[in-house]
Amino acid sequence: METLQTNLLTDSILEAQESQVDALWAILKYKEIGIYRKVACMCEVLNVDFTDALNAMPQDDDGRLLDYKTRHLIHDALMEVS
Repeated sequence: METLQTNLLTDSILEAQESQVDALWAILKYKEIGIYRKVACMCEVLNVDFTDALNAMPQDDDGRLLDYKTRHLIHDALMEVS
């Protein structure tokens, strides 16, 4: 079994209430916004500092969020609590 990678956002997801988890799933599945805005919205739902959460996410050499890795990280945390 694969070990869940954790950081500030995923730790908060693992402690989230059921209604928060539902909101996070909706944000993750919404196709009209990119991963940066999705993380920002999730931070609002979970009352997590966006800058701190952003710094802990997978990024490229230029500091941009890596879409696939970030989505996968969030998805795994949501699966853990769903």
